[in-house]
Amino acid sequence: MKPEFSITTDLAGQTRLPGPLFAAFRAASFTAVHWCQHWIGEPVFYSAEYAQQVRQLADHHGLHVADVHGYGGTDGGITYTDELFAAMNINRAEFAARVGASVVVLHLPVQRVESVADAIDSSRARLAAIQPAFEKLGVRAAIENLPWPTHADAFFDALLGEFGPDFLGFCYDSGHAVIGNQAHLLSRHIDRLVVTHLHDNDGSSDQHRLPGEGKANWPEIIRTVKQSRYQGTLNLELKLPATAELEAFCRQAYATLAGSWGENC
Repeated sequence: MKPEFSITTDLAGQTRLPGPLFAAFRAASFTAVHWCQHWIGEPVFYSAEYAQQVRQLADHHGLHVADVHGYGGTDGGITYTDELFAAMNINRAEFAARVGASVVVLHLPVQRVESVADAIDSSRARLAAIQPAFEKLGVRAAIENLPWPTHADAFFDALLGEFGPDFLGFCYDSGHAVIGNQAHLLSRHIDRLVVTHLHDNDGSSDQHRLPGEGKANWPEIIRTVKQSRYQGTLNLELKLPATAELEAFCRQAYATLAGSWGENC
């Protein structure tokens, strides 16, 4: 069965309500989006009214918000305290519930640490702090593979082993996997896969290029997903090239993903 195809809302770096983007996404045949605004930088809390605006905008364009990127990252200008991480990501879970999304993707640990053990301990504490609120809202969390040395097998084995699938899943980022030599994580945690961030690069940096324009093994990625019980969207996390026209690029993106899926039937 063909999955639903999705695309991230920060394709061109926007942070405002993405009306023109939504129109271009739907014209290119996408039916879902991964909400990826305000995930880093100065904290932005979403109100119920803002969530309603987003949902109405998506409905107007024949789209739905499948999942949401949580808050937190490695921006040196922000101090990511435990309290800020919990408050922001509970807010994102509330937003997800209001717009009809089912998962919030998390970057953990939110700052680089010295060892895998430190990464596990830091992440365990932050997950435990948000778990009650997420479960009450009926929204799952997903940890994303980042191209860091601490994102070793032991990191994901420990967290996915400690927290059950009703709360915690896995977000596979194909671009990060190229940089960090993590391609095996998809098959290793395929039973916990709940979100995909699909893009490509040449291994030197996080370029967010179309599938097939870098070193990711797309036949293997598609084959692994097809043989699994994954129910989520196939989501493209791309960067609009400076010389590209928005609608044409969105059509190309959809066709590339559909072609990759179809060629591996």
